[in-house]
Amino acid sequence: MVRGPRVEPSFADLSEPEYAHLVGLAADAVRRITETLAEHPAFGVPDGGPKPGDVDDEGSRRADALRRVRAGRAAQALLADVVAQGATGNAADAVWLGASLADLGESTGSTRQAARKRWPDLGRIYRIRRWVSGHAADLITVLRMVDDQSTGYRAPAGSADALDAALRALAGALLDVLRDHDSGTVLDPQTGRPARWRRLADAVDVRLRTVAELATATTPEADTALAAARGVLAHYDAATAEPAAERAEPA
Repeated sequence: MVRGPRVEPSFADLSEPEYAHLVGLAADAVRRITETLAEHPAFGVPDGGPKPGDVDDEGSRRADALRRVRAGRAAQALLADVVAQGATGNAADAVWLGASLADLGESTGSTRQAARKRWPDLGRIYRIRRWVSGHAADLITVLRMVDDQSTGYRAPAGSADALDAALRALAGALLDVLRDHDSGTVLDPQTGRPARWRRLADAVDVRLRTVAELATATTPEADTALAAARGVLAHYDAATAEPAAERAEPA
């Protein structure tokens, strides 16, 4: 794939009304957060007492302004955290939708390496998404096999309730996976966020894994299902592990 030159996003590309609208949105958010924090006792400031030349209510107004200064600094830090969390969530969503780290780097005017350094967890998401999307039909088959043999398993002593709960969770996860598969969209209709591959990965890595770890087969059919599950999990672990080249890459 040939990529064009990276272009750093710029507010200069916006019209004056567009930029003014965004400034207004940001200013309104800052004002409301600052006012809320300024009213909280934790953001009070020491009473500096009267100053030479104070008139009327100047002293109390000064204290109010100083509280807003302190609250404004806290609002700035809060907004920076929220924006960073939002960017991380958007980046993760993009990867669940098939974007690579190179795509993320290009979208931010940087490089794949810069994107990996900024969002170190996304490489694993990319590997998970690529593998489960490429093996979806086989994974659903194995999930069904294990679910269909739910009466053919025995739990270790003292773990019967845990196995029952794990089988119920697997059955619920399988229903979600099948619903996603038939929905015609990869998004969760309630949240609007990518769900199909995330839920399939969870069904395999969490639900199927728990059953495979707890269950002992009591029938040949159940033994076949568990063997298939353990084979799937071994492939999943190998395919989603961090490559040695990335582990060796300097931070």
